[in-house]
Amino acid sequence: MSSERFALAPIWIQLIAIFITSAIVIFSLSPFLGGLPRSYKIFADPANFADTKGPVQFVVGLAQVIIGLVLFSFIISVLSAALIKLIENIKSGSLPYKKSGHILFVNYNIKLLMILDQINIMAREKGILEDVVLLFHEPSKVLTFRAQFDQSRWNNLDICIRQGDVMSIRTFDRLSIHLAKALVLLSPDDFDDSFESDNFNLKILTNLTNNVPFLNHLKDKQEKGIPIKCSIELSSHQDARRIAMELTGYKSGYLFAVITPGDVIGSIIARAKVDPVYYKVFFEILSSDGSTIHFINPKQLGEISKFDQLTFEQLLFSFKGGTLIGFSKADVLGNFQIHLCPFGESFSPGCWFIFLTDSVKHIKYQRINTPITLEKRMDIIPPNEEVSKKICVIGDTWKMDNIEDFIDMESRKVLQESQFVFETKADYFSEDLLQKIQVGNFDNIVVNLDNELGFRLTMLLVTANKGDSQFLKKIITILGDPVTEQLLNTNLLGCNTVLSHKLSARYIAQLAFQKNLEQIFVELAFSKGSEFNLLEVGKHISSELLKDVEEVKKLLAAHEMIFLGAVDSEKNIVLEASNFEGTKQVLVLSKGRIT
Repeated sequence: MSSERFALAPIWIQLIAIFITSAIVIFSLSPFLGGLPRSYKIFADPANFADTKGPVQFVVGLAQVIIGLVLFSFIISVLSAALIKLIENIKSGSLPYKKSGHILFVNYNIKLLMILDQINIMAREKGILEDVVLLFHEPSKVLTFRAQFDQSRWNNLDICIRQGDVMSIRTFDRLSIHLAKALVLLSPDDFDDSFESDNFNLKILTNLTNNVPFLNHLKDKQEKGIPIKCSIELSSHQDARRIAMELTGYKSGYLFAVITPGDVIGSIIARAKVDPVYYKVFFEILSSDGSTIHFINPKQLGEISKFDQLTFEQLLFSFKGGTLIGFSKADVLGNFQIHLCPFGESFSPGCWFIFLTDSVKHIKYQRINTPITLEKRMDIIPPNEEVSKKICVIGDTWKMDNIEDFIDMESRKVLQESQFVFETKADYFSEDLLQKIQVGNFDNIVVNLDNELGFRLTMLLVTANKGDSQFLKKIITILGDPVTEQLLNTNLLGCNTVLSHKLSARYIAQLAFQKNLEQIFVELAFSKGSEFNLLEVGKHISSELLKDVEEVKKLLAAHEMIFLGAVDSEKNIVLEASNFEGTKQVLVLSKGRIT
């Protein structure tokens, strides 16, 4: 026992030491004060000192009062210090987290707030209060987040903010990681380049996978069919992705979903260069408050045997409340496989349904007893994915080389000549460039600059052509900052905006609940496998045919296309549309390259 050890000891040890000292004083002085009761009374309440008699009790009682005051002061000081420390721990996020069933987010970046928006919508739809824990490795991040925290924005989330050493497994144990239902490692924003941020996340992942109890916990959950929704966000560096997959590989699957938004989102934005409707389609499907993609166990829809050997075409028209777009199944080796637009294939035991729906609860099965006749019509012309577009691209902030997968050879030549990248900012506002944009007769003008440059150039183009609504519709500005996007995304300006971070946030939020969705979005975003396609009314399909939705679904299914929605003249998309009033384009899902 020493003063230094006493000061550094836990509060309960300090209190025990004070109470033991008090007891010793009360017992040792009681013979001089006329017994133990009076000794305790004088110690606890100095007013009883007035009842002492004689010089011995006076001197001893006075000493008892002084010692009692000092020890009681110690108790108050210890409790006050403990309360101050508790408040500091709460503010700094150093307290443990003892609940279960929570979603744990590690690291901070600009997408986190938008991810929480999506999870809040999911929780509101389910009518629950979702537990979310945020772990930051720097105290300054905790203070920054608390400064912008608004409970009314996420009223369906119980958010707890914590800070700690993310390279220590003790930090994760303190946050009950074994009881969490999801773990998301976000790419941190406090590094200069993506190489360093990837390394930081890979170190956290290595720290977690090196912990045998936690690794066995993930494997056990995976084998039981109730996997922990673990995911890690990395940049587009393929070596980092490969390392993460090797670290988390287990049997024929992976314990962590490796999210590389740069690849998927970049491909989506590349398609938005061709037509902004593609961006809006993915934006809607990734949203939590509209029609999105769900994996559904056939057991939820009744006896599985009633689906046996039914073809995809039969099932396509037997469901109401959602659109069946494919099957998913694990093969004999346990590899997860998806089959979108599986025309000609039949349902088999072990298959799950893949639906596009605004609510799983709305899906109902009504078997059609009469045979379905699907006949191709000559007046329905499936489009080729390689469209002809005269596109102008200003800047190269987002790398979207795969845009060439979606345009024909002539359009590629035009793109090479009309892609403008300059070393100095002033060149983007030169009269020569503005003149080329004005007289170029482009179908789309894509502003692919950083937020500040993109905002300034867009405003310059908009204000110079505010009377030409057709020209304004050609402008597509790619942004990362949601505030700038909100300023530009108004009917008054009339241009199109593509917010990369918001799209990434929706993508990550969806994968936090269904990590198998990654395979679907990779297939849909790139030029291999099943794709979204737009049928131009009057070119690919006659407006005379757009009367009854069910009939249109059959006409399109004959050409192995799944009807998904309608697009109006303002490029607004209505998924699972019930009528075709004002429709200019029809959105379909088709398998492979349509010819």
